[in-house]
Amino acid sequence: MALNVLVATDGSEESMKGVRRALELAELEKANITIMSVAFYARDGFDDMPFNIQDKLEAQALAAVKKAKAVFDEKGIPVQTVVEAGMVPANNIVRRAEEGKFDLIVLGSTGVSGLMRVLIGSTAAKVVAQAPCSVSVIR
Repeated sequence: MALNVLVATDGSEESMKGVRRALELAELEKANITIMSVAFYARDGFDDMPFNIQDKLEAQALAAVKKAKAVFDEKGIPVQTVVEAGMVPANNIVRRAEEGKFDLIVLGSTGVSGLMRVLIGSTAAKVVAQAPCSVSVIR
């Protein structure tokens, strides 16, 4: 039975290290890969943010998934893709891992920085603490 792997990405170089690790698992172990990105949900409680910020955040998440999928497309390896929105991306990742009965979550050690990192906190640490399966944090 093939390993089911959920790889979370925000498109950053750090998260792309996780994507490349997931590619290795797909190539070496014939793992089934699902690429996921979570758009930070900023609509509620952020009145002074630009009105179109949510559209930009969702576009970033879509771009992150597209960038990660291209790595697999180049090798002809099929993947599933998921884009969600959430206030705490780690919660989305953990829930998806539970619902999808994944065997492994792969993600980079750090992703977004600056204000978004303060708002989100350490996604990797939260995923490790709450995940229903093994987690591989790639540095």
